Amino acid sequence: MKIINQKQRVSAIEYTAELLKKDGWVQSKTVEQWLDDAEFRPAQFQSSLPALQVLGLLGFENELVRAQTPELA
Repeated sequence: MKIINQKQRVSAIEYTAELLKKDGWVQSKTVEQWLDDAEFRPAQFQSSLPALQVLGLLGFENELVRAQTPELA
């Protein structure tokens, strides 16, 4: 079993937030709420759905994800 540290958890949530923004979302919801929305409209979550599913499998359903503008490199 692999342990996920705090830095990795925060990084995964931030990355998922960027993917949600790429999909056109700007709300703040928990992972579980995002997955519930995606269940009925998977085509609107083309970039972010796989990341949301992984977060859910890792037990982060109650983590708040704020869709954000991706940072310019």
